[in-house]
Amino acid sequence: MEVSHALYFLAFVVGGVILMGLAMYVGWEVANHRQRPSWSSRTGLSKVILIASVVLLGWLLFTPLRMIWVTRTAAVPGQYTSNGTWGTAALSMQGDGTFVEVWHFRNEYNGKPVGEGVAHGTWRDAGRDWLTRNIELEGFRGLAEHDRDRSAGLSGANVMGYGGGTSIEIDAGSEIVFRK
Repeated sequence: MEVSHALYFLAFVVGGVILMGLAMYVGWEVANHRQRPSWSSRTGLSKVILIASVVLLGWLLFTPLRMIWVTRTAAVPGQYTSNGTWGTAALSMQGDGTFVEVWHFRNEYNGKPVGEGVAHGTWRDAGRDWLTRNIELEGFRGLAEHDRDRSAGLSGANVMGYGGGTSIEIDAGSEIVFRK
C-alpha cells in the first residue's frame, strides 16, 4: 500500500468519526436555534468551537467531493506517465474514447534498454466505486514482465484521485500506475 493511500485511509477513519461528531454538533445547533443564546451573548470559546466545527466539517466534506470530481468521466482524458524498474511508459487518453500507449522497457538489473513500442486502443467507462472510477482499456499492452509476451487485450483499470493528483492504476503490484 502506498503511503498516500495509507494516509487517506487514516484520514477517512479518524475523519469519519470526527465528521459524525461535528455533524451531530452542527445539527444540534441548527435544531435548537430557538433555545440557544444569540451570537453576541455566547462566550468566546463557544464561538471558536462552533466556527472550527463548521470549517472542519466543510473540509472533511471537501476531500471526498474533490476525489469524486477528479475521477469523473470528463476528467479522465489527458497525458499520464509511469516509471518503474521495468522502464517508462506514457498513456495519452483522448476524450473520444481512444488512447495511445508508448513504452520503453529496460533491464531491471543493468538499466539498459530492452525494447520499446506503441499500442493504440479504446477505453470506456465501466462504472464507479465510491471514490474511484473503473475503466476498461481494449488494446492495452501489459507492461509487467510477465505480461510482455502476451498480445494486447482488454485490461481493467481504476482512476483514482488519491494523493492530490489523478492516477490510473492498471497493475499496482508491478508498479504500473500512470500519473497525470
